Amino acid sequence: MATYKYNAFDVNEKNLKGFVNASDLDEAKLILKNRGLNPLTIEKSIQRRASVRISNNNLSIFTKQMSALLSAGTPIEKCLLLLSKQSSNSKFSQILLSINEDITEGNSLSSAMKKYPSIFDDIYTSTIYAGETSASLSEVFRDLSIYLDKEAKIRSQVVGALIYPAVLFVVSIAVIYSLLSFVLPQVVEQFVSSNVDLPLLTQTLLAFSDVFPIIIGSLLVILISIYVVQITNIISQKYQLLISKYFLFIPLIGPIILYDQTARFCSSMRLMTKAGLNTIDSLQIAQNTFKNKYLRAQVEKVVNKVVAGTSISKAFSQAHIFPDVFQQLLSSGDMGSQVSEMFEKTKEFLDQEVDTRRNLLLTLLQPIVILTMGVFVMLIVLSIMLPLLQMNNLIFSI
Repeated sequence: MATYKYNAFDVNEKNLKGFVNASDLDEAKLILKNRGLNPLTIEKSIQRRASVRISNNNLSIFTKQMSALLSAGTPIEKCLLLLSKQSSNSKFSQILLSINEDITEGNSLSSAMKKYPSIFDDIYTSTIYAGETSASLSEVFRDLSIYLDKEAKIRSQVVGALIYPAVLFVVSIAVIYSLLSFVLPQVVEQFVSSNVDLPLLTQTLLAFSDVFPIIIGSLLVILISIYVVQITNIISQKYQLLISKYFLFIPLIGPIILYDQTARFCSSMRLMTKAGLNTIDSLQIAQNTFKNKYLRAQVEKVVNKVVAGTSISKAFSQAHIFPDVFQQLLSSGDMGSQVSEMFEKTKEFLDQEVDTRRNLLLTLLQPIVILTMGVFVMLIVLSIMLPLLQMNNLIFSI
């Protein structure tokens, strides 16, 4: 079934634009005629659903608006029509009209949203599905908006916290590169022309200035290669898992990755289980929140054990990678049969741990960068001053 874009007049001669799903052009015209519309133009939509994207901010606003309208008793179809007209994003407006068409044809909201995975991910659509089955869509949309806001807040905090160290690091590299590649060679050339023997420090830094760009370039190539390896299948799955596992054991950085991704997993689990989705389905969907491939593989094993009848807390404890407090809180949730509340408490604790460890890392990173830059500048100054002192001694000795 294809999607057709139409421009038509209704019985009141009001111009309407939208989308209709039909197997061919004739069926699209028939559907519009049955709705009392007189089509002016009908053309097949060439917009690929999988490639359509909107910002997280637009998605959050839409989710809040849906929650408010549904709480006021507005039917879903009318909600989608109203929001499609209000949306400042023309692509998203078209998508909402297309989703409304699907619902009009008898499809559920969650199944219609699944056609746009680049906008509505598995967690979003599964939560909507749970809300549909429990007849609590307005509450589900409210919880989804809170979830999206928290995720956006975490991302902005991470980006904001890393901006200053990143800028400081780049500026430091640029200053050191300029001093080594331009200032030092020119000054040294004056000493060489005056037949002054260069000290060992000056000779060493002069040699280092030749390989410094190569070192920086090599580091960039290594980092880019690691990133490419993680997002592609250039190497075997076994080695990808090994690389992902080693990342978790990097001092300071590894625990932050572990705690942060586990917190996101808990947030997704809390959202879906509260909406009414069963624990196993929630686990199978939430495992994709882990970006680290080793952690994701461990959660896949956990899911298989839970399906086989093992409790959640025991299955996670057998993974031997997740934080002890995470396993203890899971155990408490198992005994109390309050899975959703347990995941919420666990997420709050892990978020605090991430903030603490991230602040510690940034607190150490900034002085390390400044100290490293200071040491390099001091060495460069010394490498210039030592030959100058030698030249002065030669002059006075004459």
